[in-house]
Amino acid sequence: MTRRTPSAPDRAARRGRAQAAPAAALGLLLSAGAAWGQQAPAVAPPSASPATTTKGESANLSRPEKGTAEALLAIDTAYAEKLKGLDLARLKQLNTLAAGLPPKGAAAVFEQLFRSAIAADLFVEAEPAADAAIQAGLPSPSCLALAHLVKLIAECDRGDHEQSLKDLAALLAKKDGPDQAADVLSTPELIGVADAYYQRLVHAGRYDVATRAFQLVLGQAESDEVKDYLASRLDRLKLIGRPAPAIRGVDLDGRPFDLAEHRGKVVLVVFWATWCLPSAAETAYLQETYDADHAKGFEIVGVNLDPLQDEKSDVAAFVPGVRRFALDYNLRWPILMNGPGDADVAKAYGVAEIPASVLIDAEGKVVGMDLVRKNLEPTVSKLLGR
Repeated sequence: MTRRTPSAPDRAARRGRAQAAPAAALGLLLSAGAAWGQQAPAVAPPSASPATTTKGESANLSRPEKGTAEALLAIDTAYAEKLKGLDLARLKQLNTLAAGLPPKGAAAVFEQLFRSAIAADLFVEAEPAADAAIQAGLPSPSCLALAHLVKLIAECDRGDHEQSLKDLAALLAKKDGPDQAADVLSTPELIGVADAYYQRLVHAGRYDVATRAFQLVLGQAESDEVKDYLASRLDRLKLIGRPAPAIRGVDLDGRPFDLAEHRGKVVLVVFWATWCLPSAAETAYLQETYDADHAKGFEIVGVNLDPLQDEKSDVAAFVPGVRRFALDYNLRWPILMNGPGDADVAKAYGVAEIPASVLIDAEGKVVGMDLVRKNLEPTVSKLLGR
């Protein structure tokens, strides 16, 4: 859930347009933050901040109970499946339409197809159309840039991460003269597509490919916002293989916690906030993994980022609301509040979007980040020697 420091909402509010030749346009497409990503800024927007009582206690009046939240999730899941079916039907219709048009008309339709695929996260499904557009050499730089982008992320979805990196390098090396692919996507859209690429590599454990890809793009980036995004991602990727930054403090019940005392165990550090719905959805599989592997040496420590909503407020003012959330969802692992100075764990780990997580092995080194349901338990089991 990453890219911005706590002051980054100011940067994220900036809007712009990317202009570049086809190869450079693709570089910008892969280097700019999260329109379609599953993460949210670590600092809640003003409208997302929970109400507070006169005692400073977070009211969270609109947060559903656990059972209601599960029912809502089931409804949303069913809706998403139906929506996916409609999106797939639309892609098929657009592809059929494009196939019967001359090059200029086909390029316009294919561009709509690619934009729809990006918005619906249907990259593999749109890859045949991307191949057709590229092979036909359609007379539209923006269409071809989108086609290459769809193909790159589709390769990641198919597990062909090295080929994706090779294709990215080849595209960035092209020099196509004065042809400009101006206004391909807005800056928020560009950042969202970049995050889609980044998240796929990270979820696959290909931190090496993510690092090399973003280093390649950083070398050609011109926008300050793009450079900030790339640099922050690369800084976080540098944690892989290095000793985990210290985490010390007290949990919600005042009990001391020191990450160093857990050497010899596998530790998952989870960054979350009560206002971030994906964080609530994650709790089920986190709890399942915790219950299955805790006795074997697996620990979870939560770092709550609610205080980042208002850094001028006393961190203690957020504790009652966070404690109530933890009780509602039966969270049984230690939870620390992110704070200023040495207590700013999010800053130490380069986290600025949530949900986010960092996995630390028995030797105290960072070995993974932003794990999801499909890879958390297998990764933990491997580290525990099972």
